Amino acid sequence: MDRLTAMCVFRKVVERGSFTVAAEQMRMSNASVSKYVAALENHIGTPLLARTTRRINLTDAGRSYYDKCVRILDDVEEAEKSAGQLQTTPRGLLKVRAPVSLGTAHLGRTVADFLAGFPEVTIDMTLNDRFVDPAEEGVDVALFIADHVKDATGATRAIAKMPRMLVAAPAYLAARGAPETLADLVRHNCLVYTRGQTPDEWRFTEAGSERMVRVGGNCRCNNSLVLREALLAGAGIGLLPAFLVTGHLADGNLHTVLPGVVPEPRTLFAVFPQPRRPSPKVREFVNFVARSFAADSQWQLEAEDATAVA
Repeated sequence: MDRLTAMCVFRKVVERGSFTVAAEQMRMSNASVSKYVAALENHIGTPLLARTTRRINLTDAGRSYYDKCVRILDDVEEAEKSAGQLQTTPRGLLKVRAPVSLGTAHLGRTVADFLAGFPEVTIDMTLNDRFVDPAEEGVDVALFIADHVKDATGATRAIAKMPRMLVAAPAYLAARGAPETLADLVRHNCLVYTRGQTPDEWRFTEAGSERMVRVGGNCRCNNSLVLREALLAGAGIGLLPAFLVTGHLADGNLHTVLPGVVPEPRTLFAVFPQPRRPSPKVREFVNFVARSFAADSQWQLEAEDATAVA
C-alpha cells in the first residue's frame, strides 16, 4: 500500500463526505478509493469510518487519525514547496575557491555586491593558487586563471580575459638597461611565476606574429603577489596580470618593458560540478562574476567565448 496516497484518499473522503465525490476529484474509480481506505483500516487494525446509507461518519479512532493526517499531509506539501523554492531562489552556503592575487585585488567588492543582491546566500571563499576540482573537494565554484583547464570533472566556463604586462622597476632598468627586443630578455633577470604548463616560456604577439622567448632568473614563485613585491624592489623583469601592476605603472613605481609587444593573455575560468543543471546559487554567482568583469573592456572575452550559465 502507498501509505501517503492512502492518507490523501482518506482525507478527501472525510472532507467531501462521499466516496464517489472523492473518487471524481482524485480521478480514481470508486473501487480504488474503497480499497485504499480498507487497506488503511486493515493496516491500523481498527475502523476509521462508520458508513451508513446516507452519510459517512468518523469513528473515534478515525477522528484522531484524520487530525494527524491533515498535519502530516500539510507538512509534506510545505516541504515540497520549500524544495521547489530552493530550485529557483539562490540560498544557502556557497563554497568558492579563487586565486590569491585575484581574490585580493578584485573579488572582495564583487562578493559584497553579490551578497547585497542575494542576501540568503552565505559565501565561504578560500584563496589558493592550486587548481581545485570542485567535484573532488566539495567546492561549489572554483575560479582559475590559466591558458586552459584540464582534468576537471564538472563544467567549465570562460569568465574573463586576463591581460598580462611585462614590467620592471625604474631602479632595475637604470642598473641593467631596458631590453630593446624580445631576444634581449634572455640576458635579463626574469622573475618567473611557476604555475602553468611551461612557466619559463613567455609568449607574445609582435607585429601580428606570435613569438616565444625562453627566460630564466634567480627568483621563481607560485604567487604573483610575491613576484610583484620583488619587482617593485628592483629584482628583475616580470610578466604579471595587468590588474596587479596597472596602479604601480600609473604612479611610476613600475615601467612597461617592450611596449611594442603584447603578452599572451590568460583566461579566468569558472569550474563547477555539473548535475543536469547547476544550482541557483552557483548559476547566479558565476553569471554575476562574469558580468562584473564584462563591465570593463579590458576583461571582455571574444563573443563566442562569453556564454551564460543556464
